[in-house]
Amino acid sequence: MTFSKFFIFLAVIFTVALVLYILTVPHSGDITLTGVVSGNEVIVSSKIAGRMEKLHVDEGTEVREGQLIAELDRAELEAQVAAQEASIRSLEAKISQVKNMWSWTNDSTGASENRAAATLTAVKAQLEEAKADLWRIELDQKRTAGLFEGGVASVQDRDRAEAAVRAAQARVKSLGDQVKAQEAEVAVARANRKQLDVQQSELSSAQALLEQARAAKTEVETRLGYTRVTAPLGGIVSVRVARQGEVVQAGAPIVTVIDVDHLWVRAAVEESYVDAIRFGDKLKVRLPSGQMLEGTVFFKGVESDFATQRDVSRTKRDIKAFAIKVAVPNAERRLFAGMTADVLLPAPQKKSWFAREQKAR
Repeated sequence: MTFSKFFIFLAVIFTVALVLYILTVPHSGDITLTGVVSGNEVIVSSKIAGRMEKLHVDEGTEVREGQLIAELDRAELEAQVAAQEASIRSLEAKISQVKNMWSWTNDSTGASENRAAATLTAVKAQLEEAKADLWRIELDQKRTAGLFEGGVASVQDRDRAEAAVRAAQARVKSLGDQVKAQEAEVAVARANRKQLDVQQSELSSAQALLEQARAAKTEVETRLGYTRVTAPLGGIVSVRVARQGEVVQAGAPIVTVIDVDHLWVRAAVEESYVDAIRFGDKLKVRLPSGQMLEGTVFFKGVESDFATQRDVSRTKRDIKAFAIKVAVPNAERRLFAGMTADVLLPAPQKKSWFAREQKAR
């Protein structure tokens, strides 16, 4: 009885082994390519250096694209923004003041210069007229003096002629002084006109400083935005490098995110079969658990990766291998990056295999 139970036990083991063999071993001569599951893996880092104020994720956290991952300390940058805003307000007030001064100076200087120039022209005309009158009166005085010496003109006539000359000379001198005074006023007005150029230069300088302050504020605000580190793609945090409270450098890794919804199996295909694989081909993929999935070829290498077989005797050529990538749906999260998976290729026709063997020989 014990001997019969032993045979029954062996039969059960054989049956289980046979079932496992049927489930896990490819049939019909399928070619098994051992590959590795890979995916889009992104190292997330900050564009600026700073102290890690908050870290919102940990290893294993599922994130969506654009989700906030970490926040750096903002106090220093916020202070810089406030300083730039104060500088902008100060420059805007200065520009307004200079504009008002320029406008007032321009209006008053223009009117003063025009009045001074017009008065100068009028006084010069009067001076020329007075000089002509003086010349005429001096001729009359000389003629009267001659008549007086000849006994024709009286003493009163002579005195009146001399008085007229003195009056005309006084008028010429007075108008000459007025001309000089008006020329001085014109010079002052023109000097004020130069002051407008100085104010215009000051205005241009203040406007340039204002543009620089605005540009500096924009730059600081941009850097302030960099304190919020977001996920560049959806997936799962596979590695967390930084810790809350640490000072991280620009470009230093904070976490690594991998897109687990879009994984693929990378495997190597011998050159003797690679030409039979086309983009879009459906291939079976076997997981370590024995579960079979279906994937789609979306990549085929254009150059060989390595030689799968080397001929040490130097009588035959080495057999090269080319990489392929097979995308496998992972909605149920059965695939994990880094795990081993087999890609099953349909066996080549015997005739083709025999022909290749003959050609190789």
